[in-house]
Amino acid sequence: MTRGSWKAQVRSAAATFLLLAACGAAPPREDLEPLFARVETGTAAEALEASAELAAKVDDAWLPRLGILLERAPLRALPLVGDLATEGSARLLLERLPGLLGSPTGGVPRAAVVAAGLRRLRAAAPLVMDHLERTGDPAAIRALGRIWERGLDDPPLAKADEVERLTALAVLHRLSTGIDAAPESVEAMLRTMTRGELEDFLGKHAAERFPARRLCDQAVRRRGFDPGKGARIHEALLRSPDLELVAGILDTSPHALPEPVVRAFLSDRRPAREGTLLCDAAAARLSGRRPATRAERDALIESLRN
Repeated sequence: MTRGSWKAQVRSAAATFLLLAACGAAPPREDLEPLFARVETGTAAEALEASAELAAKVDDAWLPRLGILLERAPLRALPLVGDLATEGSARLLLERLPGLLGSPTGGVPRAAVVAAGLRRLRAAAPLVMDHLERTGDPAAIRALGRIWERGLDDPPLAKADEVERLTALAVLHRLSTGIDAAPESVEAMLRTMTRGELEDFLGKHAAERFPARRLCDQAVRRRGFDPGKGARIHEALLRSPDLELVAGILDTSPHALPEPVVRAFLSDRRPAREGTLLCDAAAARLSGRRPATRAERDALIESLRN
């Protein structure tokens, strides 16, 4: 062994020790190196399987190895980082995020903002916003929606966070209200709204043919959307003059709509689409079935009304 290589190994070992000490982590309890190696150099399927296993086992004792994986194979490491929940991995992602967002390797900046969104890292929001303004990447829009997502009954944020959230909401609202609105911006906008902001938005637009009405319907059906907020949005959209939209909500909304609101449509015989009245859609939701003939549908509606 040469003197230079010996010194390099000593420096590497010292760096690892210092990082472990800084994280306050105990030495790894299980040898996960084979899994890290499969993520780094295995086939795509092997890497995916190993990453899922690592997500359930990695703690902050493995931060040095996770950092190496981020350097060598960021496109494979970032999905793993996005699935972790440890404080150390969150700090590691925040430290590396500027470099990752500036990476010339295709796909790395997008994977980085996706990971930041999945981890809901509020400290990453300014960097994600800057990335959005520079690139228009829809992944950054979705990340902002996840970072600043608010439930209907969530308490107010601290002042600094609230300023950042309102800044993001203003951008998302601008992207969502034009005729060229995208599904990503509408979903992110609705996610970030508080109860008061949502009620104000629905009060102004739900009863109109506003351009983003179909995108609002699509957004609340997406996996992971808050069910309470989704139910409120769908309930409000039942006032829309777009009768096809209303029938679709009555027919297939995955959210719990208030029964009195649905029952009120049993007397509404406006045509929603060819061969279907609004009362048919309401009856189908309340009964769980849709008779084939008009006579059978009318008999069902009458029985539900009584």
